Amino acid sequence: MKILLVNPWIYDFAAYDLWMKPLGLLYVASFLEKFGHKVSLINCLDRYHPLLKEKYASKLPPARAYDCGKFFSTEVKKPPILKDIPRRYKRHGIPLDIFEECLRKIDPPDLIGVTSGMTYWYPGVFEAIKRLKGKFPKTPVVLGGIYATLCHEHATRYSGADYVIKGQGEIKMLSIVDEIEGKKRDYSDIVSSKIIEDLIPAYHLLTKVKSVAILTSRGCPFSCSYCASSLLEPFFTQRSIEKVLKEINYYIKNFKVEDIAFYDDALLVNASKHIIPLLKEIIKKFNKVRFHTPNGLHIRYINKEVAKLLYAANFKTIRLSFESANPQRQRDSSGKVSGEDLLKAVDNLLSAGFKRKNLETYIMVGLPGQDIEEVTETLRFVHKAGAVIKIAEFSPIPGTEEFKKAIKEAPLLSKEPLLQNNS
Repeated sequence: MKILLVNPWIYDFAAYDLWMKPLGLLYVASFLEKFGHKVSLINCLDRYHPLLKEKYASKLPPARAYDCGKFFSTEVKKPPILKDIPRRYKRHGIPLDIFEECLRKIDPPDLIGVTSGMTYWYPGVFEAIKRLKGKFPKTPVVLGGIYATLCHEHATRYSGADYVIKGQGEIKMLSIVDEIEGKKRDYSDIVSSKIIEDLIPAYHLLTKVKSVAILTSRGCPFSCSYCASSLLEPFFTQRSIEKVLKEINYYIKNFKVEDIAFYDDALLVNASKHIIPLLKEIIKKFNKVRFHTPNGLHIRYINKEVAKLLYAANFKTIRLSFESANPQRQRDSSGKVSGEDLLKAVDNLLSAGFKRKNLETYIMVGLPGQDIEEVTETLRFVHKAGAVIKIAEFSPIPGTEEFKKAIKEAPLLSKEPLLQNNS
């Protein structure tokens, strides 16, 4: 079958490309290709689309360090429920005329798959589905991703997609393809064969690859009160070191990448069997690549050995997860962190050679019931510890414990995902 996959625009007040790759979609693409299907991709968040430079060269935002930067954006009308927010609302990503030109060049697909990011980014999803339906009215559209999983009822009712799937999309997408083709298959055989574990995301479908995001694990063993990781990936699994190294080597050999971002939610868990041997091999084999950890690392696991290995392996972006200095908040959230953990982690990283400016530390602001004293106490603590403060505004995510608290104060949060926007 000919399958078109689409990564839609971000509609928001702000957006930034911090190695933001459509990983879920790229895994689905690679999986479908394994079964002989022809897959094409339109990435609306492609900062390197050739038509962008050709048509909008003077309006392109400058690139930043390590292949990050702002998306091309166009101001659009704010949704009525956000009309009083004194900020400009934008469509981030390729202009509509480029999207339409991409559609004109594609042969009519047999199936279309659309992914979704944050719950409050759904206007971009709806816009993509509307335009896809307008161009290919007879082609079924499958919607998956974060919004489709966490706001399943909303997505089913309003998105216009023919299928809305939850959670991991590989098997579910294949089952829809098989249904359309009239095939019957034992999917338990596919799961037991571990095909999915061996997948390398289909980066070859992107127009240009200068950096990649990579996962060495799926899910997270913790259940933080504000985080949806365990809802999106119920089981925590770690890949073999050999497969991760093979994937890194593939990117360097085929795309000449210089920046690789680890997007794991729990990169340092089981350190002695996972990250420590992985870092040792990276130091031996890949000394010309820069590595990054944009997701917050679990500071409890950053001992002297891990800190030294991270530095020796050429990690340039280190983000630490601290949330709050308040002991009660720490216990209520997950019990995974303490003030002492942060002090030790920062000391170990500085001793290993990292500079203070490298150690950006996430703290949470705007949690239900959180007062300004707790925030200022945390700011002072992080500053005194020798790290750089990185404010993380609370987003109420459906299904989490903090969301349940938040809807008591703002019931509309459960009905309108646009209000789940931290902006």
